[in-house]
Amino acid sequence: MILDRQLQLKLLEKMSLSYPDSCDFNEDYKYGTNEYAAAVANLYYLMQHNLVKQESINESSEIGAKGSQKFQFGAPTINQNGMDFLANDGGLSAILGVVTIKIDPEQYRQILITRVQESNLPIEQRHQIVAALRSLSYENIKHLSTKFVDLGWDNLGSLAQLIQNISG
Repeated sequence: MILDRQLQLKLLEKMSLSYPDSCDFNEDYKYGTNEYAAAVANLYYLMQHNLVKQESINESSEIGAKGSQKFQFGAPTINQNGMDFLANDGGLSAILGVVTIKIDPEQYRQILITRVQESNLPIEQRHQIVAALRSLSYENIKHLSTKFVDLGWDNLGSLAQLIQNISG
């Protein structure tokens, strides 16, 4: 396979040294060699994943073997996504890309009801809890979810064991 993770990392790291300017790979990879073709293909792949600027690769006017278009180095330049990819902490993308998860109160209520109905509690107690859950307002459902989180933290040993069991 022409795609090479080590080569991709090498290309990104070299471009990062000249960031925000472009990088010249022509001395490292001689045109017409297999190494040049591999570097161009891997740089093209990085471009497709938006880790380098579009100008990093140019289409030449020459037609390659079997009628395929040849590609060559343009002005290889790593972009902000490539810099963040190289950063150990994920860069600003990790900070700015925070995802907020919102659970619909009705869906959450249904999850709780299902869990109670599947529990080993006596049937009368299950009915009472389900009835109570059905009568809770949106605010009370939110409050209940916060209390569940608090209960988990209050029982950190059990919570830690649960997390370890889930993570495999």
